[in-house]
Amino acid sequence: MNIQLPTKVGETNPSSIDTRSLVVVGANGSGKSRFGADVEKRYLSSVHRVSAQKSLTMPREVSPKSKVRAEHEFYFGFHHENNPTWNNATNKLGNRWGGKPDTFLLNDYENLLVLLHTEEYGEALKYKEGEINKPFTKLDRIQRIWEDILPHRKLKKSAGVIEAFPTGTPEDFYNASEMSDGERVVFYLIGEVVAAPENTLIIIDEPENHIHKALVKHLWDKIELERPDCAFMYLTHDIDFATSREKSDKIWMKNYSSAGWDYEILPSDLPIPEQLYLEVLGSRQPVLFIEGEIASVDYQLLPVIFPEMLIKPLGACAKVIDTTKSFNSQNGFHHIKSFGLIDRDRRSNEEIAHIKDDCIWLAEVAEVENFLLIETIVKSVAISMEKNSDDIFNQVKQNVIDFFRQELATQVTGHTISRIERIFKLATTQKSVKDYPTLDNAMNDFWGSKNFKKIYDEIQVEFQGYITNEDYESILKVFNNKGLIYHSNVAALCDINPKNNAYLSRIISLLKKGNDLTFRMIEAIRAKIN
Repeated sequence: MNIQLPTKVGETNPSSIDTRSLVVVGANGSGKSRFGADVEKRYLSSVHRVSAQKSLTMPREVSPKSKVRAEHEFYFGFHHENNPTWNNATNKLGNRWGGKPDTFLLNDYENLLVLLHTEEYGEALKYKEGEINKPFTKLDRIQRIWEDILPHRKLKKSAGVIEAFPTGTPEDFYNASEMSDGERVVFYLIGEVVAAPENTLIIIDEPENHIHKALVKHLWDKIELERPDCAFMYLTHDIDFATSREKSDKIWMKNYSSAGWDYEILPSDLPIPEQLYLEVLGSRQPVLFIEGEIASVDYQLLPVIFPEMLIKPLGACAKVIDTTKSFNSQNGFHHIKSFGLIDRDRRSNEEIAHIKDDCIWLAEVAEVENFLLIETIVKSVAISMEKNSDDIFNQVKQNVIDFFRQELATQVTGHTISRIERIFKLATTQKSVKDYPTLDNAMNDFWGSKNFKKIYDEIQVEFQGYITNEDYESILKVFNNKGLIYHSNVAALCDINPKNNAYLSRIISLLKKGNDLTFRMIEAIRAKIN
C-alpha cells in the first residue's frame, strides 16, 4: 500500500512510502500519535486506527443488532437510521474520536463485541436455513489466535456472552470481562484487526502495551498473517517491538512542534544491527561505543565519566571501530555523533597511528581496569577512607612495579606475539594476495624476512627500562593483566574489602558525588583518553 505521510518540517511536499508494514518509533512526546491521526485523516474511508488511550473494559454480555448498525457503530462510532450520511467516514473524527482524534479515549470494546456477536448470529441463521456450510466466523478466528497465544486458557462462546477457563478444567469458567488486563487486551487487539474492513490500513498505537514481552512478537506475527489484505502501521517507543517487525519499514520520529513533524525514513540496508541503530537514535545523545559487555568494568565506569553520552558495549575492539564508522556514515539520516573507545591492548605507536581518527578514542592504559590504578584515583580513594594518600599510592606503585617485574617474561612474550600477529596479517592481506600461490609466497617471505628474536629483545629492553626507572604510568600503559588490581593490594591498603568489586564500587560512588574530588577524578581518567 502506498501511504502518503505527513509533510516533514522544512519541506513543502509530503513524503510517501509503499509498504505493507511500517513501524514509527520514537520517544514519548515525539509526536507519534499525532502522526498516526494525521495519516488517518488522509484516508478516512480506508483506515482503522486503534489509539494508545483506550478503555479495556469488556462488557459481560451484549445483544446483536442489525449488521449495518453494528458496522457503522464500530467503524465510525455512530449510526443514524434516518440520516445515512452520518454513518460515513467523513463523520468518523467527530463520532468515533469525539472531535479529538489525537487525544480522545477510545471506548469501543462493546461496539467490537456487538459486531462480532451480530456476525455470529447472522451466520448461524444462514447455516440453519441451509444457505451456507458451517461457518468459521470472526469470533472463531479470534478464539483460534487467542488460544494459540495464551495456551493456558480457553474461550467458550454462547449467545451474547464469552467465557474463559483454564485449559483442562472447563468447569472453572468465568465471564471474559473478568480476564486479566493482558488477556483482555490480546482479545481486543486481535478483534480490532479481524473486524477491520477489507483492504484497510490498520494503525496501532503502542501495540506492546499491557502485553508480556515474550508474547508480543508471536501475537503480531499471527495477527498480520490473519489479514494479508491489510497494511499495518505501528506507533511505538519500544525498541524491542520495533526490531521484532523484521520485514517492516522503519521511521524514526525525532520531534513534533507547531511547525510539524521531524522524522526520517530509515535505510533498509543498515550496515549495523537494527536494534542498536534504533536504540541510539531513541536516546538522542551522542554515543560512545566501547569494548566489553554489560557486566564489564567498562560499562560500570564509563557512564559516570561521560554522563552526557550513551554508552554502548559491543565486545570486540574491531566491532567498536567498524560500528562507529558505520554509524557516522549514516549521519545524513540521524545527525547523532558517535565515538568509539578502545584499549591500547599491546598496540605499538605505529599501529595506533594507523587506526586512530577523530571518532576513535584510545585509552592510554593497557585495559580499562588500569584506570582504577591511576595516581589521582588511588589517592582520591585513600583520602575518602581517611588514609595518607601519598603513603598509599607509593605502596600501590611499588606493588605494581614488583608484579610487573615478576611477570616481565610473560608480558614481553604476549606483546611479541601480538606484534607478530599484526605484522603477519598485514603481510598476507594485501590486495595483491588473491590466490593460494601468492599467499604461499607472501607467507614464505614473511617467515624468512623477520627477525622475531629482535622484536622480543626490543620489547624486553623497553619494559625493563620502565622497571628500572620506576615508570608507573608506562607500566599501566602496557601491563595486560586482569589480576593487577588484586596484586596492587590497593583495596586492602584503603581498608576496603578486596572482594566483590568493592574498590570499583567505591570509585563509582565518589565519581557520583559531584564535588571537587569528583571533578579531579573524572579529569584524570579523561586525560588518559585521546
